[in-house]
Amino acid sequence: MLDALHDPRRGVFRDQKGFTLIELLVVVGIIVVLAAVVVPQVARFSDRGDQGASGAEWDAIQGANETLMSDQEITTVTAGVNAAFITDSFDFDVGSGVQNLANYLRDTTTSCCYTWNATGQLLTQVTATGNPATCP
Repeated sequence: MLDALHDPRRGVFRDQKGFTLIELLVVVGIIVVLAAVVVPQVARFSDRGDQGASGAEWDAIQGANETLMSDQEITTVTAGVNAAFITDSFDFDVGSGVQNLANYLRDTTTSCCYTWNATGQLLTQVTATGNPATCP
C-alpha cells in the first residue's frame, strides 16, 4: 500500500498525514513554558486568597467581640495567652464568666487561636496545630 503513495519523481510520500517529531516537540516545549509561567501565578493567587480569608475571619471575630462586649455592657476582659479560643468553642473569658461568641458569628468554624488585650482588641492569630487542634 505504501508503494501506491510513493511518488517516484519526488522521492517522498504524498498525502502523508500527521505531525513530524520536531513539530510535536515544539508544541510540547510551548506547553511546558506556559505551565512554568502559569503555575506560580496560580499558587500566588491561592496564597493571597488564604491571607484574605484570614483577615476576614480576624475582622469577623473582632466585630463579634465588640458586639458581645457592647450587648453585655462589658468594659474589660481577661487578657493574655489563657484568653484564647480555638476551632468551634469560641469561648470569650470576660473575667466574670465565659461568654460564647458563636451567637455573634455567621460562620462558627476556625482553625486559628486568638489572644486579645484587656479591652477586647485582638492581638494575635495563630494557626492551630495537631489533631485534635490545639493552640501552640
